[in-house]
Amino acid sequence: MKQIMLFMMLFVPVTLIAQSKTYILKGKVGLNTGTKAYLHCPLPFISKSVDIKDGQFEFTGTVEEPVLATLTINRKGVGFSSQSERVSVYLEGGIIQVISPDDAISNAKIMGSKAQADYEKLQNALKPANQKMAVVDEEYNLIPVDKRKDKVFMADLDRRNDAIKAEQKVVYLAFTKANPNSFISLYSLAKYGGPIPEYSVVAPLFAKLSPAVKVTKSGREYAGQLAGMKATAIGQMAPDFTQKDTEGNPVKLSDYKGKYVLVDFWASWCGPCRAENPNVLKAYNAYHAKGLEILGVSIDIEMMKKNWLEAVKTDKLPWKQVSDLKHPNEAATLYGINAIPQNVLVDPSGRIVAKNLKDQELHDKLAEILK
Repeated sequence: MKQIMLFMMLFVPVTLIAQSKTYILKGKVGLNTGTKAYLHCPLPFISKSVDIKDGQFEFTGTVEEPVLATLTINRKGVGFSSQSERVSVYLEGGIIQVISPDDAISNAKIMGSKAQADYEKLQNALKPANQKMAVVDEEYNLIPVDKRKDKVFMADLDRRNDAIKAEQKVVYLAFTKANPNSFISLYSLAKYGGPIPEYSVVAPLFAKLSPAVKVTKSGREYAGQLAGMKATAIGQMAPDFTQKDTEGNPVKLSDYKGKYVLVDFWASWCGPCRAENPNVLKAYNAYHAKGLEILGVSIDIEMMKKNWLEAVKTDKLPWKQVSDLKHPNEAATLYGINAIPQNVLVDPSGRIVAKNLKDQELHDKLAEILK
């Protein structure tokens, strides 16, 4: 699942919101000249490389807020490879030092970044649970394919997995409460809330974070997500939106007024979405004649338009499909969608009557309302 986050803060000067800060990342590692260091971050996009000379290297750039990047060392200086060594480092305004006592970057001590220090603090608290999770993951990877069909065995593995996730949530909650001034508390809160958070659970925690944290780009985005979640709670009128279908024609949600419509958020690259599509198609075939309509909203982007169109054909989805092919998708933003697949069931009056119906639950709800 992919996460989309968005936020809005009031009474904050625009110049403060848009301000960028310069980082200087200085590295020292026991390696000879001829090796290379690489700095990479997917969002915001950062991709840089420098030669390591006499064991030292330096990166400079600007960021609007702390961002988690990957620092990679290649001893042969020939780019990324399976033999490359890497470490995660938070970039933020100021001088950040990465100093290794030997030739291994994984042993480096990172100084000068408060976000990094807080991130390491959180990771240390998570270590016991993460170690348990690593054991469960390894067990799963070693399970023969036929053994994965054993429902009793897999149910036990799922229970263990859920118990460890519960341990992790305790840590995330404790960190968020204890560190209201830390940028990392936004990350911790998002992890605590999970991919589909409950507004009543996460909103009070976000409210207690400091203004300095809320004013960051991620803080504003999270506030926007909360606003969308609140506006699209069960019982609320579904916010209207317009996006273009696969042929470029505008389609409004309000076009479906007078009918039950399932607004289905998905994407061509989303494995769980594609796995759920046959179930949604089964529901459509069973209840369309009884009054059910479906409006698919893809969060694919322009460069993936071909993939989106192909996915619609491959999965044989007969209902209307729309997208603005932007990141973030404006309809997903409006509905506070931060992970997919998600859906919203809207009644003939335009009111939201159910959310995130999956598997048999989708059929049971439709059977209840479309008797």
